[in-house]
Amino acid sequence: MYRYLEQSYRWKGRLRKRRIYLGTKLPPDLKERTTFLERAIWQSTWFEEFDRIRAGYQRRLRTIPRSVSRKEQSEFVVEFTYDTNRIEGSTLTLEDTRLLLDRGFTARNRPLHDQVETQRHARLLTRLLTNPERLTLTNLRRWHEELFSETKPDLAGKIRDFGVRIGRSKHQPPPASEVGAKMDHLFYWLREARDTLHPVELAAEFHYRFENIHPFGDGNGRVGRLAMNLLLAESGFPMLNIEYTRRSGYYNALEASSLREDSRPFLRFFFLRYARAHSFFLKDR
Repeated sequence: MYRYLEQSYRWKGRLRKRRIYLGTKLPPDLKERTTFLERAIWQSTWFEEFDRIRAGYQRRLRTIPRSVSRKEQSEFVVEFTYDTNRIEGSTLTLEDTRLLLDRGFTARNRPLHDQVETQRHARLLTRLLTNPERLTLTNLRRWHEELFSETKPDLAGKIRDFGVRIGRSKHQPPPASEVGAKMDHLFYWLREARDTLHPVELAAEFHYRFENIHPFGDGNGRVGRLAMNLLLAESGFPMLNIEYTRRSGYYNALEASSLREDSRPFLRFFFLRYARAHSFFLKDR
């Protein structure tokens, strides 16, 4: 008896199937082969679409006036800074954020630390977009320090040496004794994965793995989303703003992946958000 692994999927409104041959007996690595099959499907669906998004994005950068490009980047910095901080509890509104970053107007009745962290995040992101830096553990810690040295000086730039909990999450990050080794392994994985994974998958996978470790005492979400976008920008892909209004789906996807120790639930969420957010570049000719 010949055995096959088959998966049905819907793409662009059409139901499709793909299968791989398993042999005459069920193999012991069935789980790994299932993952392989799903990634093969992604290659001919999501990844091809992401490459077309990149092409459209790069074509737009070449053809629009530089002033328009600068304005669009500045607006992304404002919106991303607002959303990434809002997800973590900032009280600033989008209008507060825009007035603070564009005109230096401080918001009345808003905590000072929210405003300081907003300014520092925008300043750091703008600098890294202008003068890119490689994503390394050393740089990651320095970016964390730049973000939080004024508001969280006892935590800024330091890998945690104590246990942490994630609010409303069943996932328990690893104990402090394991964090250093896990971070070393994460960056070893990143060096290897740069040559094998699609850049959008690489950015999403890194973000999931980083949040799963939760290496800092605070600020992991903001640093993780910053790193995710720097990986996208490094490969010429448009960055992604995970909006505050989408936080429930984002949290749920991270939670599902963490509890299953399987990145695919988060990757599926990320791919869908990325494609929808950047569908404009598929139409812009």
